[in-house]
Amino acid sequence: MKNMKNLLVLIVLIGNLFSMQAQSINPILVRNEMQRVADWQIEHFRDTYSGRKKPHHIADWTNGALYVGMVKYAKMAKDDRYWKWLKEIGEQQNWKLHWRKYMADDHTIGQMYLELYRKYGDSAMMKPTIKSFEYIINNPSKEPITLDKYKHLERWTWCDALFMAPPVLAKLGKETGDKKYTDFMMKEYKATRDHLFDAEENLFYRDNSYIGKLDDGNKIFWARGNGWVFGGLTLLMDEYEPGSKEYEYFKDIYLKMAKKIIEIQTPEGHWAMSLLGQKKYPTPETSGTSFFTFGLAWGINNGLLDAKTYQPHVEKAWNCLTSHITKEGMLGYVQPIGAAPGKAWADKTEVYGSGAFLAAGSEVYKMVGGQPIFQLSEPNYKKSPKTGMTRKHWKEAALYMLDGAFSYVNSNDDALKFPKIGTVGYPKWDSQIPVEKLEGLSRTLFVAAPLLKENPNLKINGIDIAAYYRQNILNLIDEEHPSFIKDKVGNWPGQTLVEFGALSMSMFMIPEVLWDPLTKTQKDVLAKKMISYADGPTVPSNWKFFNIFVLSFFKDQGYQVNETLLVDYLNKSLEHYRGDGWYNDNPAYDYYSMWAFQMYGPVWNELFGNKYYPEIAKKFKENFLPVAENYPYMFSENGEMIMWGRSITYRLASVSPFPLLGFYEDDLQDANWGGFRRTASGVLLQFLQHPEFMKDNVPTLGFYGAFDPSTQPYSCRGSVFWMAKSFLSLLSPEGSKFWNEEENNGVWENELKNTTITNRFYEGSEIMVTNYKNIGASEIRAWCNVPRAGIKEPFRSSENYNKLSYNSAFPWQADNTAGTASMNYVFKTNNAEYPFESGHIYDFIKFEDNAYYRKLTSEYIDNVAIQLADIPLENGILRVDKIEADKEVSISLGHYSLAHINGFISKKERTINGKEVHIIDNGKYQLALVPVIGWNEIKTITSNNIHPETKESTVINVVDIYNPLEKNNIYVTAMLWKKSGIDFTDKELNIVKKVNVKKDKIRLYFTDKSKKEIKF
Repeated sequence: MKNMKNLLVLIVLIGNLFSMQAQSINPILVRNEMQRVADWQIEHFRDTYSGRKKPHHIADWTNGALYVGMVKYAKMAKDDRYWKWLKEIGEQQNWKLHWRKYMADDHTIGQMYLELYRKYGDSAMMKPTIKSFEYIINNPSKEPITLDKYKHLERWTWCDALFMAPPVLAKLGKETGDKKYTDFMMKEYKATRDHLFDAEENLFYRDNSYIGKLDDGNKIFWARGNGWVFGGLTLLMDEYEPGSKEYEYFKDIYLKMAKKIIEIQTPEGHWAMSLLGQKKYPTPETSGTSFFTFGLAWGINNGLLDAKTYQPHVEKAWNCLTSHITKEGMLGYVQPIGAAPGKAWADKTEVYGSGAFLAAGSEVYKMVGGQPIFQLSEPNYKKSPKTGMTRKHWKEAALYMLDGAFSYVNSNDDALKFPKIGTVGYPKWDSQIPVEKLEGLSRTLFVAAPLLKENPNLKINGIDIAAYYRQNILNLIDEEHPSFIKDKVGNWPGQTLVEFGALSMSMFMIPEVLWDPLTKTQKDVLAKKMISYADGPTVPSNWKFFNIFVLSFFKDQGYQVNETLLVDYLNKSLEHYRGDGWYNDNPAYDYYSMWAFQMYGPVWNELFGNKYYPEIAKKFKENFLPVAENYPYMFSENGEMIMWGRSITYRLASVSPFPLLGFYEDDLQDANWGGFRRTASGVLLQFLQHPEFMKDNVPTLGFYGAFDPSTQPYSCRGSVFWMAKSFLSLLSPEGSKFWNEEENNGVWENELKNTTITNRFYEGSEIMVTNYKNIGASEIRAWCNVPRAGIKEPFRSSENYNKLSYNSAFPWQADNTAGTASMNYVFKTNNAEYPFESGHIYDFIKFEDNAYYRKLTSEYIDNVAIQLADIPLENGILRVDKIEADKEVSISLGHYSLAHINGFISKKERTINGKEVHIIDNGKYQLALVPVIGWNEIKTITSNNIHPETKESTVINVVDIYNPLEKNNIYVTAMLWKKSGIDFTDKELNIVKKVNVKKDKIRLYFTDKSKKEIKF
């Protein structure tokens, strides 16, 4: 029986080892695991541990160590509930240390008090700690530095103490500016180090009772004891400047220990409870392992350790740790309270183990690219039960973004110029820098203007924001200043026109801040310059609005402008309208319909049009009102936008029309304002709380994080602040319905409530939007017919437009040089520059009987095209496609791809009706591809660096070489999905029972006895 138990343990360990090695790490996965552990531990905070009959005292060292990790997680969490939990504990304890005056263990909770003081600024939180250490420093203990069987506990006579008390003193020194705390701490620390540090092994004995002792011939170095020291060293170095004598002292110990620690890591990823006794202590132990993981990851993040050498050890350790978290969120294999190597069990934990794990996660998160996120403070789940977001939180989100931008500003003369990211965007040469600065100025004003409207005296980092923007506007007309912009020369207005259009919008919104304080001369020079760009040619797209806003603003200020051109551009803008709320941005459909036309139109109406051109304003209004009915279907049930079209890096701007509908409350009596706000807030949080959205304190160029395939050459780092159009919502009155109606799930809990699948076809734009209730996802199909060769805008033929469909649940995977297909067809060509051609020349044909028809034509292979028919199903898409070719051609078709969001992809193969079916699962969704007829091969492909969510992604492809001499030119493919957790049944995979082909008519017989005819 004992041997059988050992065998089972071995099998579990082998299984865990496999999962550790197979699992990649990303910041979302790290944060999710941290939340599971944090939430479980809070729920079980007052349980009993380590065989004790009572819960640990809230000020006990065990909980003090938990609080150290919980503080670190509180800084990363999506809302402030963890801060509140910690604050309540401090209040319950009256901010006092535990009861033993000199005992280091009883000082541990002081670390939490000081971190709470740093957050809330309430000096009452640290006064008792100051008082306690004042006494200790003025009345130092006379006891020796040896523990001597626990006779001497007033000094740091055991190595754990180096985690408990020294960081409190270091924090006190930093917060009070009084060096006595550091001096006392350094003196005592050196005494303990000199006593317990083994210079040969570069490890610490737990206390003097282990010095000279051997266990199976090995010195005894307790894992958790050394973990306390190693983790404590990082806490100390965080409080001192690199180069200071204190920092360098701790750094020396740290580097010696780090080198030793990676040498003795077990193959499974943990550290043995006796660090040199792996054979005798094979059982995993997660508290010591967590502290080592914490310390090593911290060293990588702070540049002390070489990532290439150390990161593989951290990743192995982290995967080991997460493999020991139960499904409920409990961290197992935490050794109970002790002082030496012992035992640990999969079903037992301790509070300090959770704290160590959270500390480790906080650094692993950073190591794999996680950034600080926007944290909701006091979310209001009564008014906003879905997101907690109210107008207050939108203002805080705007300040969060503006704070980041102004971290680059130390004086009014510093430009809002941000670090370049990626390889696609500009500037590529110095002559572009003035316009880059202008983008930073004009676009951040979309965040600043609504805030300045409410608070003209706003200050950030000591900078008067209103004065800053005025000065930098004046810099544009100062010929001696590096930010000077010349008057337009020639016909082409360039990017400067765009930014002047944006600037004029902000001057319209807050003239009392930006315009009125200028002198008459300054106003005249600025007007002449901006009008020179607006009074002339423009791009035949939404760009006309930039001319419109400049000319409108200066007409409103009494300047002579070209009103004939103004009216012409207004009417030409209206000509882009195609009905149902959609504008065409020439030549394609994308979010510019919404964040450009349907934002500029109503804003122009309110600022200028209703007064000067009411008939034109009426037309913009008529075109805008259908947005209320149709646009909500474009978003998922969780309030997420679809990744689709160019400039997707503007993200949040997609929701800007929703609050602007508030201009027309009287015309929208039946509008669901709570649903609009839920969607708008959901999208805001989709990005502002994503771990890779920000970098260098400003948003990245990409979708979630930096992602070159979704970036266009016309973008610089400041371009991303175009997304701040969403914050024009703050111009809606505080009493508006948008801000005050109770949040709800909008169309998803009303119009879509009893549906499984719904298609909405918009005839004028020839766009179809589909909603899938089973997974709460939205999907869009459109068309774009732009070749690659001989055009100035190659992104029109890129993944931003070339996918067969775009789905909110599955952000698109980029094309690659290997010809991997993802929600597209790929042709194999003989073109050396493009050996694999992703489909991109689409023509809309018709929408009939809930099937969406298009024609896809190859640009690089003559006389090759595919007639396409998309049939959305309740759990996927059925494709019926007909190839037209006079030659042999190799084609591939890809499903949506899955990002490795949980660090892995599971793959399965099934046989349905004699056909091989592939299924992939990332722990959130599973996708299946069923080649019904026409395909010769199916394969599952994993790629790197072509997905916006994670480094690795996986997709299923089907492949065939079409031969025109063979009769079959019809391909029927089922692309299916469902949430993870329950496998696909044979019935779900066996969608189509029979296919009859008769010339251009294909009759489908489904297994549910329904039929459908496709007519090409």
